Amino acid sequence: MVQDPRTGESKPGRIEQPMRSVRYPSSEHRSDLRESLALLWRRKWSILAITLLVVGLALFVSGRQTPIYESRASVLVVPADLGSASDAPEVLNMATEAQLMSSVQVAEIVAENLKISTDLRQLLEELTVDQPLETEILEISYRDPDPNRAQRLATGFAQGYLQYRTTGATAQIQQSEEKIQRELDALQLRLGKIQTELARLPEDSLRRGSLESEAASLQSLILERQLALFDLPDQVTVGRIIQPAQPASSPVSPNDVIAVGLGLAAGLALGIGLAFLRDRLSQRLRSSEETEEHLGAPILGTIPRVPQWRRRSKPLVITLTHQRSPSAEAYRILRTNVLSVAAGVGAKSIMVTSAYGGEGKSATVANLGVVLAGAGKRVSLVSADLRRPRLQEFFQRDGSVGLSDVLAERLPLSAAVQEITLPASLPTELSSIGLRILPSGRVPEDPAELLTTERMSEVLRDLEETSDIVLVDVPPALAVTDALVVAQVAQGVLVVLGPNSVERSSVLAVRQQLEKVGARILGGVLNGPDTLTAQAGYSYY
Repeated sequence: MVQDPRTGESKPGRIEQPMRSVRYPSSEHRSDLRESLALLWRRKWSILAITLLVVGLALFVSGRQTPIYESRASVLVVPADLGSASDAPEVLNMATEAQLMSSVQVAEIVAENLKISTDLRQLLEELTVDQPLETEILEISYRDPDPNRAQRLATGFAQGYLQYRTTGATAQIQQSEEKIQRELDALQLRLGKIQTELARLPEDSLRRGSLESEAASLQSLILERQLALFDLPDQVTVGRIIQPAQPASSPVSPNDVIAVGLGLAAGLALGIGLAFLRDRLSQRLRSSEETEEHLGAPILGTIPRVPQWRRRSKPLVITLTHQRSPSAEAYRILRTNVLSVAAGVGAKSIMVTSAYGGEGKSATVANLGVVLAGAGKRVSLVSADLRRPRLQEFFQRDGSVGLSDVLAERLPLSAAVQEITLPASLPTELSSIGLRILPSGRVPEDPAELLTTERMSEVLRDLEETSDIVLVDVPPALAVTDALVVAQVAQGVLVVLGPNSVERSSVLAVRQQLEKVGARILGGVLNGPDTLTAQAGYSYY
């Protein structure tokens, strides 16, 4: 008994074995790198557009920025020679000197020297001090929209630093001079008192000897202090400018080269990121392996786009008109796989459907029928699409009489079947093939009711007896119930997946609908220009 998918009623029919989908395991080892590269190639134009947009935006922002000029000066720092004012020679710490260069104290000197009223911390913002390793050189850089002002400030900080250090060293010398002078005055005062006392003492006084000894010692100390005072330097050297600042001839910012580089890097990163995000959020299947997993059956063929078929309203059998084209070769590969799968499950009648219209199911039936007949098989084609029949148009056959008349018992099957005679210009192996077609006949008012009759099962069984394989063209499975009705009496189902149905939801919906009526899904066919079919190529041609 066969169950009506619309009414739930059981009707007599012939099903030779339980109908279950052929489970096909998905590939466990996918090449992530290959899929990623394929994704990037498919999204190349969007990635390029985003990259160019970001680069253009970077150039626009760069062009709107105020040009900044940089002026540089170099200062050689030397230890200050303080003479006797310091007990030990000065030891330089260049890191400390670099911090001193960018201190507020130096900025105050620069502001006073150059008559600048700007806030000192704001004045220091554009100052950069570098200290090359293993050197006693400070490199001063100053940036400003005015190249002349940048030069003046770079020179001003170099001079201000030297002035600050010189002032500090001079102050230390002055302190040492004042200290020595105070000591010298005290010694001379004491010596004067001793000399006055000696002048009052008689020559034979016992105390006279000790006073003369103390006076001699004081004279020695006075001479030592006078020598120390004489040893103090009149001026001190703390360094010199070895590379004066010059006005810059070109701005350092904005830099168009850097802007383009950053824009290119950011644009590529954004474009690639959006490409992967869009791919993850998309419902479209990304590979044939993923399609097989959702369909629950193998992909038996991948048909590339037919460039010769520009007018879709005019049917084209590519396996007859362009036998050496990649598309014709793809149909021959499909033939081999279909025969192998059908033989494995003992299926002679195969229903061909799709999820939506315009996926190329009728073209698949026509071309697959031709290549099967070319291989010596007796093939019968059935146009069971009683709503928008098109299969007979591929062979220029009259469709006014056909399946609908047979099902309505207005005409016997033998009278409705038409032999297909191919043009004599074709090769010998195709001129005498065994190919028949059962046109759709007149479009009835209730196609689903007509296909549900027991007569449909009898028609398929009769054609199976006189054919090696029967291909049945039916309407899309997700559009009407006709395909589900015929799937119950056909021995296998071939699902054509075109550009409109390579989404996970569509493939799963077709699979679930067919499984509900117990149909056996033999495999799928990727048809037309799609992201999945783009993975297959025919380099031989």
